[in-house]
Amino acid sequence: MRPEMTVNMPSMKKQSGATLFIGLMFLLLLTIIGLSSSNTAIMQERMAGNVADSNIAFQEAERTLREIEDRLTQYVMGGSGGLGYVPPTWEETGLNRNDCTMSGYNWDNPGWRDAPNTDGEFLVVDLSDYTVGETPYGSSCRPVSEADMNTAGEYFLVVARAVSPTGTSESIVQSIFFWPQ
Repeated sequence: MRPEMTVNMPSMKKQSGATLFIGLMFLLLLTIIGLSSSNTAIMQERMAGNVADSNIAFQEAERTLREIEDRLTQYVMGGSGGLGYVPPTWEETGLNRNDCTMSGYNWDNPGWRDAPNTDGEFLVVDLSDYTVGETPYGSSCRPVSEADMNTAGEYFLVVARAVSPTGTSESIVQSIFFWPQ
């Protein structure tokens, strides 16, 4: 008869499952880190998209502004300029000619006009001199009035607005357009 060999194997009763528990904790930790990283990546993707939309809207507003300034050049040289209307004066818009922020403007109904060649909209306000008796007056929104009204230049406030293709961003730009006479 052969002597039986005894193998020292731990009994199942003595194992507590510590290795399994530690492994599951590492897996849980890696899952949380992965989810956090993907959420951060998604947020950065959205922010980059918003910045791109803002840039597109700004560039379109600038393009509209330049188009209207080109049309105003034609307008002051005696042509129609393609504006389709005579720009209103400060008095006609009800603005304070010394408030260049246009804070008194009716922004609920601004009267935007579609630009002919761009996707933007625009407003033009004539900053022409006016006289009280023999004295010419201008606006603080532009250089001091010229002493000789016959050599005065033409000044216009031009405001252009554009919306991004997705409609999530809007840009408004303005300039004071001057054309010497």
